[in-house]
Amino acid sequence: METGPHSMVCQLEIPMLPGKTPRGDSESLESTLLLEAFQSFTQASSSLESAFQRLQERTRRLSHELAAKNRELKRSLREKEQVQNYLARILESLPCGVLVMEADGRVSVCNPVGGRILGVASASRSKKRLARLKAAVDRYLAAYSARETGNGEAEIPLEAGGKTRILAAASIPLKSSSGFGTGTLHIMRDVTEIKALEAQNKRGERLAAMGEMAVELAHEIRNPLGSIELFASLLEKELPRSSDPGRWAENIRIGSRSLNNIVSNMLHFANPLEPQFEDVDLHVLIREILGFAEPILQQREVRVSTRFEARTGMVSGDRELIKQMILNLVLNSLQAMPSRGSLMVGTRDNVALRRRGSGEGVELTVRDSGLGIAPENLARIFDPFFTTNKNGTGLGLSVVHQIVEQHAGTIRVESAVNIGTTFTIVLQGVRPVSAAAR
Repeated sequence: METGPHSMVCQLEIPMLPGKTPRGDSESLESTLLLEAFQSFTQASSSLESAFQRLQERTRRLSHELAAKNRELKRSLREKEQVQNYLARILESLPCGVLVMEADGRVSVCNPVGGRILGVASASRSKKRLARLKAAVDRYLAAYSARETGNGEAEIPLEAGGKTRILAAASIPLKSSSGFGTGTLHIMRDVTEIKALEAQNKRGERLAAMGEMAVELAHEIRNPLGSIELFASLLEKELPRSSDPGRWAENIRIGSRSLNNIVSNMLHFANPLEPQFEDVDLHVLIREILGFAEPILQQREVRVSTRFEARTGMVSGDRELIKQMILNLVLNSLQAMPSRGSLMVGTRDNVALRRRGSGEGVELTVRDSGLGIAPENLARIFDPFFTTNKNGTGLGLSVVHQIVEQHAGTIRVESAVNIGTTFTIVLQGVRPVSAAAR
C-alpha cells in the first residue's frame, strides 16, 4: 500500500473467526436483523389484518343488529300509533262522555260526547274554546261534588247550552304504577230522556190504574142508569106531557141517556171492542140516532136536516160502533150549539175512492152552525181528555177517531169560529140498496 504525507494507514489486528472474515460477519448480522424486522413486520401486519377483519366482522354484526333494532323500533312505533288511533276511535265512538282530569287540575282528555254534554261541542283547540271547556268543567265538578255519594253513579242536574240536563256521573281515581295518584277519570251519561220516559211510564201506569178503576165504576153505574131511564120512560108515558111531572120525567130520561153515552165512551176508550164487520145501512142508523136525540134537539131548538145523496148508504163495519160514532158526532155538535142553530147529517158517494180503484166509498157528513173550533185547538180535538167544554169529558171525539181507525176509514174537520164545524168521514162501501130501503 502506498503511503504519502496526506495518508495514514492504520492497521488493526482483529482476531478472525474460523472460516469467516470481518466483512462477511457484519453482512450476516444485518441480514439477520433485517429478516427479524421483516418477520416482526409481517407478524404485526398479520395481527393488524386479523384485528381489522375482526373489527369488520363486529362492525357488520353491529350494523345488522342496529338495522334489526331500527326495524323493531319502527314496527313498535307503528303498532303504538295504531293502538293510539284505535283507542282514540273507541274514545270518540263511546256513547258516554269521558273526562280525564290531571292532578294539577288540567283537562287532558275530553271526548266529543263529553264536550256535547258539557255544552262545548267544538273540536277547535282555540284559547276561547279551551276557556269555555274549563268553565264548563268547573260547573260540572261543582255540581258533581254537591251530589257525589261515593258509591256508584250520582245523578246531577247540569245547565249546559241553555238547557238543564240530568247526568249520571261517576269518578274513578287514576294511579301510576308506583301507586301515586295522577288524576281522575269521570264517566258521564246524559239520562235526561231516560228520566222523561220513566216519568211518562209512571204516569202511564197511574192512568192505567185509573182506567181500570173507571171501567169498574162505569160498569157499576151503567146498570142503575138503565133502570133510571126505564122508570123515567114509564113515568113519561103515564104522565101528561104538558104537566110539570111529565117534563121532569122527560128530563130524567134525557139526562140518563146522556150519562149512559158518557159511560159507553169511557168503556170503549178504556177497552176498545174488536169490530164485527157486517153490512150496515148508514141511512137507517142516522134516522135512529136523530130519533134518539130528538128530545135534546127540541129542547135546544136545533133545526135538523138530512141529505142522503149517496146511491147507497151501505158500508162494511160494526153496527154498534158506527152508531156510537155518529151519536158522538151529533152530541158534539149539540154541545157546540148551547141554544138554537142548525144540524145537517148527510151522505154521498166518495168519488176519489172509486177513482183510486179502492171500491165504493161513502162519505158521512155532520155539519153544525155552532161556535166552531179555534185554529190552535184543531190539532188536538181527537186527543183523549182534551175539551174546551167545561162540562165535557174529552172522550167523545177521541172515541170517534178510534172507531174510524178500526174501520180503516178517514176523518177530516173543517171549522170556523162562530160559523160552524163540519166532520167528514169516509167509510168503505159494500153494495147498493134498493130505493125503498133508502
